[in-house]
Amino acid sequence: MTVTEVTGKAVRATDRAAIDARIAACGAERVVVDLGAGDGLWAYRSARADAQAFVIAIDPVAENLAEASAKAAKKPERGGAPNAMFVVAAVESLPGDLAAVADELRVTLPWGSLMRGIILGDAAALAGIAGLLRPGATCRIVLNTRIFDDPVPIDARDLPEVTPGYVEETLVTRFAAAGLDITATRFLDAGEVAAIGTTWAKRLSHRRPPRSVLIEARRTATP
Repeated sequence: MTVTEVTGKAVRATDRAAIDARIAACGAERVVVDLGAGDGLWAYRSARADAQAFVIAIDPVAENLAEASAKAAKKPERGGAPNAMFVVAAVESLPGDLAAVADELRVTLPWGSLMRGIILGDAAALAGIAGLLRPGATCRIVLNTRIFDDPVPIDARDLPEVTPGYVEETLVTRFAAAGLDITATRFLDAGEVAAIGTTWAKRLSHRRPPRSVLIEARRTATP
């Protein structure tokens, strides 16, 4: 399956050969994927700050990525980031041309099907995440457990509350079945969440200190 790329309001198809050529042209040493990227601004800023990283933002809503992708498309001297790419896709239908592309992957304060898939350890969602990672590559997931405070949003009412204990008791085996070895899990304090630097993390930290759980995992050679 080809890759749907966003540049401002324009959407076009690209493929793995073209992506690999762009990575090589940038001289990037590693590929960082931001899955559930929201407005894509973290990916844009990260690419601007680190020329050694090729950053791919993935979100299911093209409009979310329009502003950041337009910024990235400018000339570098005008704020552009040629080492950033913005892709439209959902975790359940990731394009095959992105298979094993990432050296690092992050999912920060997800919502919707991505959040549900991770919290429930859904096989399809975890397979999507694992499929983006090279063997040995790392994954960093931050889940906002403040959603379980009253009033609980409708989308979260049937979900188990996430704690490090829940991760260890339930998700370790489900991640392992997808080829993901959980290496650490713990609560993050408000300062750590704010330091993540995404628009949503900053907003949550200003409104109310978020209680969040970090899950770190590594892609095994085979599931």
